[in-house]
Amino acid sequence: MNLRYFLKSIVHAHEKSWDFDTHLHLNNRNQEDITLNRIRLLKTRSESSVSHSNRANMERSSLSSSDQVKEVDWISKLPDDVLLMILSRLSTQEAIRTSLVSKRWEDVWKHISHLVLDMSRIINCKEPLDGSNRVATLMTKVINNHRGHLESCEIHHYSYQSVNGMLNTWIQALTSVKHTKVLTLEHHFTHPSCRLDMDGRKVSGYLDDISPNVFSHPSLKSLSLHSYILKSSYPLSYCPNLKTLKLLCIVASDVGVFNRVLASCPSLEVLVLNISCSKKIGGPLKIENSKLKLLEVMCSIKIDGIRVSVASLDILAIYRNSLRRDEFSLTAPKLQFNRNFWVAGRFFRHISYNISEEKIVHEEFVNLFGELAWTASLSVSVDLMNLTQVERLRQVLRLWNTHQMLELEILFKNNDAPRKEGESCSQKKLWEENNNNDPFPNAEFRVSTVWMHNFSGSEEEFAFASCLIRQGTVLNNMMIKSTSFPATKKLKIEAAVAKLQALQTTEDQWDLVITCF
Repeated sequence: MNLRYFLKSIVHAHEKSWDFDTHLHLNNRNQEDITLNRIRLLKTRSESSVSHSNRANMERSSLSSSDQVKEVDWISKLPDDVLLMILSRLSTQEAIRTSLVSKRWEDVWKHISHLVLDMSRIINCKEPLDGSNRVATLMTKVINNHRGHLESCEIHHYSYQSVNGMLNTWIQALTSVKHTKVLTLEHHFTHPSCRLDMDGRKVSGYLDDISPNVFSHPSLKSLSLHSYILKSSYPLSYCPNLKTLKLLCIVASDVGVFNRVLASCPSLEVLVLNISCSKKIGGPLKIENSKLKLLEVMCSIKIDGIRVSVASLDILAIYRNSLRRDEFSLTAPKLQFNRNFWVAGRFFRHISYNISEEKIVHEEFVNLFGELAWTASLSVSVDLMNLTQVERLRQVLRLWNTHQMLELEILFKNNDAPRKEGESCSQKKLWEENNNNDPFPNAEFRVSTVWMHNFSGSEEEFAFASCLIRQGTVLNNMMIKSTSFPATKKLKIEAAVAKLQALQTTEDQWDLVITCF
């Protein structure tokens, strides 16, 4: 039996007659009613599961009612860590409702490691402010009743909670008391008719109303802010411990605000920017965080250029970019080409990825980009002799599962490194097996044009290119750069290219152009 489905069926037995307010107050009299219905449900499930045995039914009928409950309520006998694992598959509201199941479940939810408190799902933004305050108070109770520390917390709120100090209270509790590691805050703008508070003041999404240094707690490693207005860098003036910062749909008065925010985050490894300014003043956006490994820039409106200078950068993504190519400056030694950032136009994402041994960087890539439905092109640096990097390249390309990729650039690394005995043969065998049994990266992936840089004609590079041709993965062009090599080696490359051209034996491969450049 699916434990998650079973538990949810218990929790939702009387969901229609209970609102969120009632569940949080945990009324004892109503708890008895729910427990009774739970007992009936458990009894029904138990009786149906043992209907094949008359002897078992006779023994059960001889037991008292309380004994029957103890016998069938096997899920409550599980240890807390198992129950918490089950609750982790439920929403926060569903997890809290399990406290009504029985005394055994009353405090289990208070130890879950993740909370999602979404005011927009509980009340409509057009409701009066007292409704908003009621739910905000309940959200505060959830945070205060939780025991221990939190791995992550996500809060969705309306404008009024930014003004009346409630948002500040939540952040203080989550950072200083709960020691939350990953914090996500999203502001939902209220309906235009509701944008005045009780004193007639205009309500907005300013983040400047929170206390300074509120995000400076050493436990906070990741911060995501969505749909706020920054009049100054005041709320983010000191964030020395943040490793991940996501500013999504954030508006500032000028680019200087963002520059000061980034300068206050010296430990950043992941940075996602979907930002705009109300005034185009203050020069370019400067991204110079020395530890940064992953950067995504989206929708940079009214920003007078972007200057990226990061020696450690492994991943760069640009999406919905309003800048011209001459307005974007990149100094990142690990990313050796960036011609494709403007190939498909501003509304399609391009990604450059230096595939490495760092597991965390690759996991961040997969978590951040997920399904790459709006990504037109990709540039990767990969060592084909490294099985880990090859597998990561496979995982990345498999993210394109809904459409054809426009361009794929591949830079082969370490192609002149000394080979261990039998290493080239094993790699060649790997690509042959991929070609015959498990297409690389899969049977669905298609790309219009492939550019290959630093192609030396080695056995593993030739086997890789052959694999893409035989599978029909490349549709229009396979461009192989040979001009960077001396004349003697260039002849070897051209001979390898001639062999690749000879592989075009079927009619569906005749449209593919394979050439050097």
